[in-house]
Amino acid sequence: MPQPTGLRRPQSSRDRDRFVGFAFAAADLLIETDMKGTILFCAGARCRLTQGDVGGLVGSNLLEVVAPSDRKYVHVLFKRIQEKARIKPARVLFQGYDGQRFPALLGGCRLDSCPGSLFLTVLLVSGPRATAASPTAEGELLDMHGFTGILEERIVAAREKGLDHGLTLLLIEGLQSMVEALPEGAAEEVKQGIDAYLRGISADGDSAGQLSSDRYGIVHAADIDGREVQGHIAQIIEAAGGALPGGIRSWTVDVADATLDPADAARALVYTVQAFASSQGGEFTIASLEDGANRMMSDAVERIGRLRATIEKKDFVVVYQPIVDLETQAVHHLEALTRVDGMPSPADFITFAEDVGLIYDFDLLLTQCVLDTLNAYRLEPKLPDVAINLSAKTLMSPIFLRQFQSVVEPYGDLARKLLIEVTETVVVTDIAKLNDVLQKLRESGFRVCLDDVGSGATSFQSLYGLQVDYAKIDGKFVRGAVENPRDMAMLRSMVDVCRQLGLTLIGEQVEEPQHARLLNDLEVGLAQGFLFSRPSRDFAYFAKDWSKVRAGGKVVWKTP
Repeated sequence: MPQPTGLRRPQSSRDRDRFVGFAFAAADLLIETDMKGTILFCAGARCRLTQGDVGGLVGSNLLEVVAPSDRKYVHVLFKRIQEKARIKPARVLFQGYDGQRFPALLGGCRLDSCPGSLFLTVLLVSGPRATAASPTAEGELLDMHGFTGILEERIVAAREKGLDHGLTLLLIEGLQSMVEALPEGAAEEVKQGIDAYLRGISADGDSAGQLSSDRYGIVHAADIDGREVQGHIAQIIEAAGGALPGGIRSWTVDVADATLDPADAARALVYTVQAFASSQGGEFTIASLEDGANRMMSDAVERIGRLRATIEKKDFVVVYQPIVDLETQAVHHLEALTRVDGMPSPADFITFAEDVGLIYDFDLLLTQCVLDTLNAYRLEPKLPDVAINLSAKTLMSPIFLRQFQSVVEPYGDLARKLLIEVTETVVVTDIAKLNDVLQKLRESGFRVCLDDVGSGATSFQSLYGLQVDYAKIDGKFVRGAVENPRDMAMLRSMVDVCRQLGLTLIGEQVEEPQHARLLNDLEVGLAQGFLFSRPSRDFAYFAKDWSKVRAGGKVVWKTP
């Protein structure tokens, strides 16, 4: 029976034992196969692959104990061992003798002294990424969310452990239309072939993602060349009888580039990948992919630097806009808003901070700044409550509640002057999880408001799924309902739903008297907009005793 090199040509029995010891220290199972996967030698733990001795696997093909969804992928790994002489362990889904599937790491090498043999190791894995429910469990590539998550993880690991990893973005122009034109079998062959190849070259076999119909991302060893990737993909398409109407282009970057801070490198790369995945039309084309990605990466690094400096230096201004009682026009509470020099709009600032993962730091800093202001005016007889905008992304952070509590705790009961206004500039995929966080805040004495109800992000699904105290109606419906029957119908519907859910309603962007009258007719009690006051830094103005500034029983507003 053929044996691995270390067992076949030992210099001494001690050398042989040492080599075997090293091998078993790194793996649960040692396998020698021929170039087609037929098992020539097997030693070690059964690893659920057989009920009897592992020697009984000799003569069978390794692919027979690999889950069907991963067989093409393992075939790619075999070819890579032949081409590269060695591959690092990659995640593979095996199929046990009982039919149950389980993950393990498959590594391997070939030796010039043993032509015709591949030497493989199998190491069982455990933990959250070892379950068959992971995105690649059935041979599928990661989706956009899964890929950006693992990208951040790999970048940090590459820096901390000194790993040579690269990121390649791949654009296969016209892939979707080509696949749709192919016969069913050929179309499936192209998809499975591309998926298997990209997984095969990815780090650990689980670091490739399909970002859109014709765009892919791969985190891989630094020795992977973009032109090599393009060539392999072209061969897969050609073998299935396909022909691309466009072309194939790639952009590769070294994720271990020491010129960038690891955290900022991760943020800039994730931002670039997200932009690449969501771009439309000619934003990224075959001709412009490399230039466009480089420009976007450079711009992201620069903007992240400015954003980080803004946070660290507290280089922003907090302004306040009142939410008023429509019956008395007295201040009900204030909303704290931010203004940053050099940013075209507050929304752009917040959106970019969310995209690059710095919104969490900013939201906690804003909370502290508002509490400092409340503390400075704590002796005012009419100290108003203040709503702070917290991103849904911040609220979903696993450490948010603990960090938020550490910020507010030193202020004691003064912290209960805060209202939490939930902004959803990104679609929330786990409404139940967000609601759980909000209920913990409400149990701690904080009131919660849902912002921009009716907009694309804050949907009726959010209204039903999130238990809150207040709901803000998107201002476009308030302004549009004055003249547009469709907007009026939408506004009435939102008001009715919110009222049935027991929410206190706030109308936004109230700029003209007719807007206020409309809300009053609909029995919406609170309003916010330029009709009453523009946002102002003059907190003291809003903290005054408005009961003494009345005409005919109502507050008379003068913009500060």
